[in-house]
Amino acid sequence: MLCDVSIVMLAHNGAPFTRHALESILQANAQPAECFLVDNCSDDDTPDLLCEFTPRFAEAGIRLHTWRNAENKGCSLARNEAWLQATCKYTAFLDNDVAVCSSDWLARLIRRFEERPALAILGPKIIYPYLPHKIQCAGVGISRLGRIAFRGRGADRDDPRYQQYWPCWALISACWLMKTSLRDDVGLLDELFHPVQYEDLDLCVRARLKGYEVACDPSVEMYHFEGITTASFGQEQYTANIARNSLKFRQRYHSLFKSIDDDLPPQEYQWLSRAQLGLTPILDLSLQ
Repeated sequence: MLCDVSIVMLAHNGAPFTRHALESILQANAQPAECFLVDNCSDDDTPDLLCEFTPRFAEAGIRLHTWRNAENKGCSLARNEAWLQATCKYTAFLDNDVAVCSSDWLARLIRRFEERPALAILGPKIIYPYLPHKIQCAGVGISRLGRIAFRGRGADRDDPRYQQYWPCWALISACWLMKTSLRDDVGLLDELFHPVQYEDLDLCVRARLKGYEVACDPSVEMYHFEGITTASFGQEQYTANIARNSLKFRQRYHSLFKSIDDDLPPQEYQWLSRAQLGLTPILDLSLQ
């Protein structure tokens, strides 16, 4: 079943992960009508991989647009260039290290939009692809001091605290579905946060301030390896990006954060390392 969705996916290296992502899109029961696959100046096998998948997407009836940037344009700019060309009612951002878990993910997320007219951005429950599939993020919390919480990080996949639809201030754009028209009413990703980090949180906050709803729907699950996309910039730059863009984000919304009713317990703001998550080395990308 083709859905009225344009997927935007960037790839800067990480070809094996991109393969998982593309295979899962094609194997899912609900598929996008359109897909933008942007090679952000990879120096691995990504160009060959995109060529390999071009006829497969065509065979599935998915309109495919793919190009290679002459340089790594970062996340905000490269995504904006594709989002501006999207022709479907909804646009999905999907990192190249994400794989579909809920086979009908697009259809289920679209139903939420149909039920809630004020909804602008909707994210799934994001889980790790390694057994026992711990939760990585079930929506993002923001404290009165501007601290960010990946809600549910490290909790069991079926933990009852993270199974209900949850309106929130922000989501991570590893995977989300949004109204394409958001680009006209709220604006594009702010390239102030170049090359990556906090541009997604900023867009969510701007949507909320426009009166839209942002939410997590944990009935839909997606796998995310985490860190593969951003790690392509190198660890030193990755760390610097977080520090620099976190400061920009806090400065922009300092007054707003003080008015937020922070309802998440303190432990939600503790960043668990990979070693603390209790993941096994067993990879399981089963479609549900």
